[in-house]
Amino acid sequence: MITVVIPLYNKASSINRAVASVLTQTIFDWEMVVVDDGSNDNGAELVEAFNDSRIRLFKQANAGVAAARNKGVELAKNDFLAFLDADDYWAPTHLENLQLLIMQYPRAALYGTAYFRVGGDGIAKKSEYRNRTGDQDQLLITDYFADVVEFGHFVFTSSVAIKRSWFMLVGGFPLGIKSGEDTLTFARLACAGEVAFSKLATSYYMLPPVAIGERQNYLRRPQCPDYVGIELIKLLEKTPRYKSSLRRYLAHWYRIRAMMFLELNERLYSFPELWKAIRFDRITLKDILCCFLLVLPLAIRRRALARIRKLRGRV
Repeated sequence: MITVVIPLYNKASSINRAVASVLTQTIFDWEMVVVDDGSNDNGAELVEAFNDSRIRLFKQANAGVAAARNKGVELAKNDFLAFLDADDYWAPTHLENLQLLIMQYPRAALYGTAYFRVGGDGIAKKSEYRNRTGDQDQLLITDYFADVVEFGHFVFTSSVAIKRSWFMLVGGFPLGIKSGEDTLTFARLACAGEVAFSKLATSYYMLPPVAIGERQNYLRRPQCPDYVGIELIKLLEKTPRYKSSLRRYLAHWYRIRAMMFLELNERLYSFPELWKAIRFDRITLKDILCCFLLVLPLAIRRRALARIRKLRGRV
């Protein structure tokens, strides 16, 4: 059996779709734990209205998404944990896809599937991944960090499953982090054990809006000090077999922070992050573009960033 963990915070507009996508799974032997993290809307009542014995709702004071997921794991009755954010959803075969992956690679630390990114226009774009000739649909990832740097995050929180023992080994999702808690958790798992991947895209990630006006409501200021970066450096020091790719992964993280500061018009914070990225990796075309954007007026920069996001189809 698999326990589905859903953190819920002010997602009344989408929680019905998320829960309904679990109810339509081709596999019926699952349980769901929804952790309401101090919502101010009626999302919890919508969950209760499903009236399914496999669904349990737990309410707690607001403590953040990592604490909500960890609480769901604590309440779970099963060894394998699948995560679903309240604004995402699954295809009917998603749990079946994960189950086949678990059966083929029972000792893996992290299981994940390809997924679709869904924009505000409703268009779904499949995530990219390294597609070697002759690869089966289910495979082990040789170097998780190299693949993320080259293709972006080819798995994400709503497309993964983790065995409880591995989850506890890496300490669960770290608390007190505003963003990047999943980035760090997956990195720790990839250093600790194998990563199993399915090319079959069976989950859907709802992209934040790219429009300038709407985008500002979704931006979260990168945390200072950078806890995720500090912990990734510790992983780099402890995991020599991934030294090269982890350095590039760290640079990838710093570039994300640089772009976030850029969008927030905090250019004095953006440049140091960009400099860290170059120190760990090398100067890239993206770095040159970021430097160019740094000197543009705010209005022009935001329009340019919105255009770039739309063309790339990702955050």
